[in-house]
Amino acid sequence: MITLIDYGAGNLASLEGALDRLGLEYVRAERPDQGAETGPLVLPGVGHFETAQRALRDRGWWREIPGQVADGRPLLGICLGLQLLAEGSEEAPKASGLSLIPGIVRRLGPGVKVPHMGWSQVQQNFPHPALPDPKGGWLYFVHSYALDLSRETVYVAQHGRPFSAVEARGTVMGFQAHPEKSGPAGLLLLQAALAWMGATVPAPEAPCN
Repeated sequence: MITLIDYGAGNLASLEGALDRLGLEYVRAERPDQGAETGPLVLPGVGHFETAQRALRDRGWWREIPGQVADGRPLLGICLGLQLLAEGSEEAPKASGLSLIPGIVRRLGPGVKVPHMGWSQVQQNFPHPALPDPKGGWLYFVHSYALDLSRETVYVAQHGRPFSAVEARGTVMGFQAHPEKSGPAGLLLLQAALAWMGATVPAPEAPCN
């Protein structure tokens, strides 16, 4: 069972719609004791880094998430959720991140419109067992900050500078793009990531004879 972390700063409706289309079971949890006991954690997010961090602290998730990851539980961050997995962000210099992946999130640019809202091509930076080579496919982004490229960068995109579109380390993965808003390709990536994390993916129906 997938646990969607609900801390008031994530666009859960579109993500829940995507999971429904994929036939994946999930529960929305405002606090850790409302989540499933096993299965992937999903940390979505939109808005300001420090506001989200404070909301996660207030609802008991900030301390809980690293402990569950240390115990081997998989975690998927989406958009701001990915940024919160890092060490910190230029958007909120005094606020720490969860430090589950290395790096500081930096503002996009120079010389481009920020926020970056729209479709961008992605390329494979390093192969990962969960995800296929996107081969220049397109994903949908809405963000002003992003991680620089690193050895944890799986997919790379560009807006003023190259940035990490998908990041992964151990059982932790993050999408800077919104896979739930990226059409069929995004749904396939979301399904592949969650299946790799242990979510039960429905078998295709057998054709009629």
